[in-house]
Amino acid sequence: MYRPQTRRELWAFIGAEFGLWLPWKKFTPGHSTPFDFVAEAFFSPAQDLAAWANRSGLKTLCSSVIAALEYAFAEGPLHGRVLAGSEDQAKNLYEYWQKWCWGILKHRLKGDPQRLLTRLDNGEFRILAASQKRVRGAKVQRLFRDEIDEIDPEIMGASVGMLASMEGVTARTVDTSTWHNPQGPMGTLVAEADKRGISLHKWNVWESIAQCPPERHQNGRGCTKCPLAEVCIAKAREVGLQGNIGLASQCCGIFSIDDAIKQLRQWSTQQWEAEAECKRPSLEGLVYPQFDRRLHVRAGLDFSENLPTFRAIDWGLNDFVCLWIQEDKEGNVYAVDELWSNQATLAQNAKDIQQRDKGLKVDASYCDPAGRNRNDQTGYSAIQMFKSYGIPTRYTLNPWAMDVHNGVNLVRAALQPASGPPRLFIAPACKQLINAFEGYKLRKLNNQYIDEPQKPQANDHPMDALRYFFTNRHSGAQTETSYLGFT
Repeated sequence: MYRPQTRRELWAFIGAEFGLWLPWKKFTPGHSTPFDFVAEAFFSPAQDLAAWANRSGLKTLCSSVIAALEYAFAEGPLHGRVLAGSEDQAKNLYEYWQKWCWGILKHRLKGDPQRLLTRLDNGEFRILAASQKRVRGAKVQRLFRDEIDEIDPEIMGASVGMLASMEGVTARTVDTSTWHNPQGPMGTLVAEADKRGISLHKWNVWESIAQCPPERHQNGRGCTKCPLAEVCIAKAREVGLQGNIGLASQCCGIFSIDDAIKQLRQWSTQQWEAEAECKRPSLEGLVYPQFDRRLHVRAGLDFSENLPTFRAIDWGLNDFVCLWIQEDKEGNVYAVDELWSNQATLAQNAKDIQQRDKGLKVDASYCDPAGRNRNDQTGYSAIQMFKSYGIPTRYTLNPWAMDVHNGVNLVRAALQPASGPPRLFIAPACKQLINAFEGYKLRKLNNQYIDEPQKPQANDHPMDALRYFFTNRHSGAQTETSYLGFT
């Protein structure tokens, strides 16, 4: 079998052998295409790869093509596994694979493909159960992890231990997913792809959707009746197309236009932007869906000597958080630094805070009222102890300010005011505060989200500290401020 030598040859080869004409046009800056993903896998067999793409965006199909191409041309033994959040999800890739077994891989088969295992004359390909026991099993050269956002992070981490290179074959991972959870496995992969040496491909519905035929769009006349028209024409404007014709007229994908319309009709705007256009992770169930790194994280933001400085403190049982916040005369709020310690003493936290003040005068330190409770062993409260270390703190017992919902709404209003631009900005140095915004979840009641933060959760401490700043600063005459010290 002739091995393709160029991208053009590979694209034609896949069309002839698989009956697939993979999309190759990209319409968004920084994006890739399904064919780019397959081509890099084919021509760079030692490269770890990942694809962040839309729902029904050909991710699983492309992975199956990559696997089939590798086994079709591999000269030596090759052992591969498919890992997903469930066996059913893994079977999606395996079902494509079984189809290719009766085509391009027919000459390699050693018996019919089984339900979970295919044996070939140059190795085997198997579905892997998503369990700690199974991912600590046999060594493999190819690990295909499908919809990784649905895989338990601990299993994801353990699965890397299966990889074992052989002479002439460098082991690698091929990961694919829609990005659902801001702090899930896909979020970690997107953030750390460069550091991990992973080549990340990204595409959305416009790089995977089928071309709208002329008889359907009628040079724009048909678009007026199409439910996809608003987003399709908006995307066409974005890429510079003129007239009232949608972008789908220029696309070259496989994903059905009618299926895209079904998604658009049944999804919210936020879900469409997350799962179809891949603008950001899904925001469902988050306390602060208004938060957007592109708007609220400001590069170069740091302490300013010309602005008043405040601290916001949350005392946890094991975790302690302090935020440094500045505010200008227009009411814009800037979170410029953070301290998140675990199992540290109050004395050590106080010392660390003073070292990070950068010599600036701190106008006030706002804290969790729970800090007034006295320790059973020392007889003193955290607030009293901090004052003895030179850090007087304030808190409020005002019922309005202590209502969590009121504090949450103050933060939401700063993120996305009813009128005007955002008023809350965060320095890149506040990494844990940024992560907390993206993962702070609402509570579920009868399997429905209600407008109340889930308690407890890992993101409580920075979110609570920020809320104490806003309730103390913006509750006006309702705020009752107290100072406690040693008596």
